[in-house]
Amino acid sequence: MIASERLLAVPHAVNLRELGGYPAQNGQQIRWRKVLRSGTLFDLTPADGQLLVDYGVIKVIDLRSDSETTAMPDRLPHQIAFQQAAVYPFTDQPSPWAKLARRIKAKFVVPYDLMLETYLKMLTDSHAIAAFRAVFAALLANTQPDQAVLFHCMAGKDRTGMAALMIEGALGVPEDILREDYLLTNLVLARQNAVTNDELRHGGSALVNEMNRYQAETTNYQAVHDLVQRRFGSWREYVEKAVGLSRQDLADLDRLYLEDQR
Repeated sequence: MIASERLLAVPHAVNLRELGGYPAQNGQQIRWRKVLRSGTLFDLTPADGQLLVDYGVIKVIDLRSDSETTAMPDRLPHQIAFQQAAVYPFTDQPSPWAKLARRIKAKFVVPYDLMLETYLKMLTDSHAIAAFRAVFAALLANTQPDQAVLFHCMAGKDRTGMAALMIEGALGVPEDILREDYLLTNLVLARQNAVTNDELRHGGSALVNEMNRYQAETTNYQAVHDLVQRRFGSWREYVEKAVGLSRQDLADLDRLYLEDQR
């Protein structure tokens, strides 16, 4: 079950959630107040920003592209550092793993092939991978207790969902929890008001607007899982061999973000 405290009470944030408390490898769990995921931070008020500061957020990684950040910039207090690490646009033509991706896509019959294609490209495109590598770099630099890194995109669903899968997978979160956290976005966004939902579909990028017409889909999760398993065997192997984390980086990630279960 998803813990109720996973959703942060910041009134004008979208899909703002804790990764803390999820079970991980070696009987441990992800530390609380160390890593957060979110949708747009455009509507934050000064009071909202202060809530983030009080919670321990010291850095925000924005996975959105230039058109999105121009149209709807983050509204953050000066105490929180900001870094853009755009996942889009993709740059590899074709994808270096295009053949494997085509075989995986052939398993699924879906009416919105754009989403499936985009998810697989996020795993394989060099520009996207560089953005996710920047997220891990920020996490590894976050060495003080009770200080958090927050990463986000527009809805906190696709690019943010992929980053969360990489982080949680690298820390050994079980597959059923990976899937549950990915799909939790649907429940959270269903509670957002109509203005917010309309806002998410007009965020300054045609690709993002189209992607945000749809929910987080089990099909997308399964395709991503299949590619990682077939090509690498595990998420931990993926972040080492594809994203470029070293064995020491992974050991440091464990040390900084895992704790004994409470």
